Amino acid sequence: MSERWLLRGAEVITCDPDSADMPRADVLIENGVIAAMGPGLRADDCRVLELDGKILMPGFIDTHRHTWQTPLRALGGDWTVMDYLAAVRVKLAPAFRPSDIYAANLAGALEALDAGITTLVDYSHCIESPEHADSALEALEHARIRALFSYGYAEGARASPAFPTHESRLQDARRLRTTRLASDDRLVRMGIALTEMQIPWESSRAEIRSARELNVPITAHCSAWPVSGPSEIQQMATEGLLGPDVLFVHCTWSSEEDLKRIADSGGAIAVTPETELQMGMGFPVTGRALRSRVRTTLGCDVVSSNGGDLFTAMRLALQVERGLANARGGMPRALDLKAERLLQMVTRDAAEAIGLGRVTGSLRPGKDADLIVLAADALNMTPLNRPRDAVVMQAHAGNVESVMVRGRLVKHRGVLLDVDLPAVRRKVVETRNAVLERVGGLSMLLSDRAELDKHWDTGGGATTDDA
Repeated sequence: MSERWLLRGAEVITCDPDSADMPRADVLIENGVIAAMGPGLRADDCRVLELDGKILMPGFIDTHRHTWQTPLRALGGDWTVMDYLAAVRVKLAPAFRPSDIYAANLAGALEALDAGITTLVDYSHCIESPEHADSALEALEHARIRALFSYGYAEGARASPAFPTHESRLQDARRLRTTRLASDDRLVRMGIALTEMQIPWESSRAEIRSARELNVPITAHCSAWPVSGPSEIQQMATEGLLGPDVLFVHCTWSSEEDLKRIADSGGAIAVTPETELQMGMGFPVTGRALRSRVRTTLGCDVVSSNGGDLFTAMRLALQVERGLANARGGMPRALDLKAERLLQMVTRDAAEAIGLGRVTGSLRPGKDADLIVLAADALNMTPLNRPRDAVVMQAHAGNVESVMVRGRLVKHRGVLLDVDLPAVRRKVVETRNAVLERVGGLSMLLSDRAELDKHWDTGGGATTDDA
């Protein structure tokens, strides 16, 4: 059972529509749940955390991260999306063994916690056996992060003896749902990550129906580059398969009609601005999605190319959208997209998008105590004038002093607790070395770029010259 805590004297940002921010207030936590909030709370028999000069707010929620790619950090700093597919999905993914997946997911989940992310959607599309799935799940559990473990149905570039048919992958997901992930009250819950819908539509339909039978959230890459034929959203809409349980990712090439379809269905979008801008997927859909009234969230995506914190994602999404608006309309009299709107995208809206709105995403009595403490007395935050804007525009991961997940302190005074960090680092480096050795070294990473059309409808992108 979690300890009883009194967090005292903080600048409280609630991110809750029914609870106003408080310039100096206390938060009482009992059994992992927020019991009370307000100035001058009194409580006996509890641990006290003095937070004068600190911001107390909900933990961030990363709605799209391929956590298994942590050992590949920054290998793709100059990759296009087609380079990424060739190097990571075709060449490197088949070289990951279950122990590699464990080391990657543990390091990646701890990295997220360290940066103030208390919940992540782990889009786990490197599952080549039941052992791979078990290892990925176990690492998330050991990290003590809240997560949606989105079991990836995508087949690898090479046939897997453990999964001789598409149906065998669906059966393995059922295995987890009926055993380790049968409960939705655990910190790690189950979801399904669909294969990109360039496989036969019959297989896509089976994957969606499988997720609905398992009663778990769905996430899917969508319209990240122009392809032939109807979009994923059109195909799902035609058969009545859209719904509030679907989180689409990217949607940079989605039409206004498709965005309306998502909004009308109650679905959501995860925008990953850093990868989208770098890799040539088009401009982030942030503004168009918000104008279409789509619940819009943010993700870090792949640390194989870019950073793993949501402070960067918030600023990129905000300023790119402002730049696009200014380019269309000229010198603005006012900025339509406000800074604090981005904070909602990584807290309350993100929680709603993955079915956790009643549990986390804001600070209010009755919700789980998933929260972070930021150093508002740091030089880059001083003086603290507009707290919400300061978090979006000024803060960085180094300002995250403490992190709590369901009332359990997992980081305090800048240090992750109860973690053998040297061992974690050693294992992830060993994984990096082993995986690269299995594929023949760095020089071989893009050697299969000509093979992309066998796996995806690339819209001709696989045949363009390298940058």
